Amino acid sequence: MMKSSNRDCGIIAAGIAVVACVLSSALPGPAFAQSYPDRPIKVTVGFPAGSGADILCRYVLEGMARISSATFVVENKPGAAGNIGSDAVAKAKPDGYALLMGASSTQAGNPQVYKDLPWHPVRNFEPVASFARLAYTLTVASNNPAKTVADLTQQLKAKAGKATFGFGNTSSLAAASLYTHEAGLTVTSVAYKSTPQALSDVAEGQTDFMFSEPVLAIGQEKAGKVRNLAVTSQQRMISLPNVPTMAEVGLGNATMSPWWAIYAPAKTPPEILAKLADWANKATTTPETAEFMLKQGMEPFPGTPESTAKHLAATIDEWGRIVKIVKIEPQ
Repeated sequence: MMKSSNRDCGIIAAGIAVVACVLSSALPGPAFAQSYPDRPIKVTVGFPAGSGADILCRYVLEGMARISSATFVVENKPGAAGNIGSDAVAKAKPDGYALLMGASSTQAGNPQVYKDLPWHPVRNFEPVASFARLAYTLTVASNNPAKTVADLTQQLKAKAGKATFGFGNTSSLAAASLYTHEAGLTVTSVAYKSTPQALSDVAEGQTDFMFSEPVLAIGQEKAGKVRNLAVTSQQRMISLPNVPTMAEVGLGNATMSPWWAIYAPAKTPPEILAKLADWANKATTTPETAEFMLKQGMEPFPGTPESTAKHLAATIDEWGRIVKIVKIEPQ
C-alpha cells in the first residue's frame, strides 16, 4: 500500500489544479465565446466564384459583417456538387473560425446519391442557421423551338432516348429527374462541375435543357441566350411572373424548393452557434435582403440551430423519397 505525506498531497493537489486550469483555458466555452471572434472567420462555399450560390452567400455574409463587425473571408472550393467544400469544413477545428454555407442538395442529397462520402451531414456538422429558400427554372436555349413545357416534352420524346440534360449540383439533377419521371421521358444526364458551365452548354445547344438556379437563368434570359419555361416552386416567382410553375403545367410532383444554411464543424460550442445564428437572422430579415432575394428568385428563410437541424432531418427524408421515386443510382 502506497502512503503519501501531507506535503505530497499538497503538491499533487496543486498539480491537478494547474492541469485543470490549463485544460479549461484550452477548451472553448462561454468566456471564449464572449471574445469571439478575435480574427477573421473563414467561410467555405462549395461552388465557384461568381455562381448563383456564391453571389447569395457573399451577400448574406456582407450583412453579417455589418451587424457584427466580424471579418468573413470566403473560400470557394467547387467540385463534386459541393462535396469538396463540405469535406473541408467537416475536418476543420470546431472553434467557430471555419464555417460552411451549404445547400440542402449537398447536405441532404449528396449523402444519398454519392457513394462512400468522407463526411456525414449530421455527425460531422452543427447547424447554425438557415437563410434562404429558392426554386429552380426549367431552362432551354433561346433558339430552341419549344415555347412551353408541353412543347419541350414532345420534343424530347421525339428524340427517342437520345435527349440530354445537364446539371451542376444535386438539386438540379433531382429537379430534372422528377420532371423526366413525371413526363415519362428517357433522357441522359450530363454532369458539370458548376451550374454556369451546364447553363452555357444549354445556351449553345450542346444539351437539351437543365434546371438552373434562377439568379443565373434570369440573367442569361435577359441576355437573350436562354428561355425559362417553368419554375419548381409552389407559386410563381416575383422575378418571373409570366413563367408558370411545374404544377400549373400538370407536373405537380416535380416541385421542389432547395434551401441554404450555415454549418459549423461538430462540437463547435453552442454559445458560438447562437452568436452566429443571431447575426445571420438579423442579416436575413432586413428589407434590403428580402428585396435582393426576391429579385433573384429566392426568399429569406431564417432559422435557429434547432430549427435548422429539424429542417435538415426532414429534407434528408425527402431526398430519400426522391431517390426512390426517380431511381437515382449512387455515383
